[in-house]
Amino acid sequence: MNIRNDLINEISKEHSIQVEYLSQKYILRLTKEGHAPRHIFGPYWDINSAAADRLACDKCGCYTILNNCGVPAIEHKLFFNPLQRAYLLAYEGTMQNALAYFEANDHKVVVKPNQGAQGRDVYYCDSPMTLEHAIQTVFTTEPDVALCPYYAVYTEYRVFYLHGQVYYAYGKTKGDNWKHNLSQGAKAFEIKDGGLLDRLSKLAILAAKAIDIAFATIDISLLENNELIIMEINSGVQAQYLLEQLPHLRQTIKNIYERAILGMFQAPRH
Repeated sequence: MNIRNDLINEISKEHSIQVEYLSQKYILRLTKEGHAPRHIFGPYWDINSAAADRLACDKCGCYTILNNCGVPAIEHKLFFNPLQRAYLLAYEGTMQNALAYFEANDHKVVVKPNQGAQGRDVYYCDSPMTLEHAIQTVFTTEPDVALCPYYAVYTEYRVFYLHGQVYYAYGKTKGDNWKHNLSQGAKAFEIKDGGLLDRLSKLAILAAKAIDIAFATIDISLLENNELIIMEINSGVQAQYLLEQLPHLRQTIKNIYERAILGMFQAPRH
């Protein structure tokens, strides 16, 4: 069952929007009388600028902007694949520089594709051997790798942000592994603490405005010292796994999608 498509279909019928399903329903073409057509491509909605979308998808680039704007975020350090980036002088010494970063971060880092998603090919490394293996594994398919310090994070939060406002946030606890991806066994829970929700909202809004993104989910980690820090910004917005675990949130997510769809038709066509 594709919950996203079901919700979009309901919303479109309620607002006289025609939906055409393309590429095995992965691409949705939405048309409304008097407006240019809009598209939803998998989890990516026709609402963000190209630059904001690319920044969100690029973990190291996004960190650079957030850090420059003074938004607390987990550092992501870029390393080039020497086989795919041979034309760049910066690729030289990739492994040596990665090892130096590893040593500078207490011999505990996380290796991930710089433009990865859903926790795929993400590795915790606590030895030079596991570090090299992880980097070489990512390099078999990716031109870049991102390294970041490892934090013993028990709880992570995901915030739904749209046009300057936060419309919902939930928590994620680890499952049988160390990751917080619902697709990989993490468990979702609702947040009851109003003070925490306020802190999450303020930080998420700062992060979203820093990269000038209109629609996103923002992952925020709670560190041991009770500090909240941005993990990443996701320009691909989806809630399939959330609604599989917490189906009573269906109307909440539908309301967010409805605002996004109506916003797509209100936004100027570039």
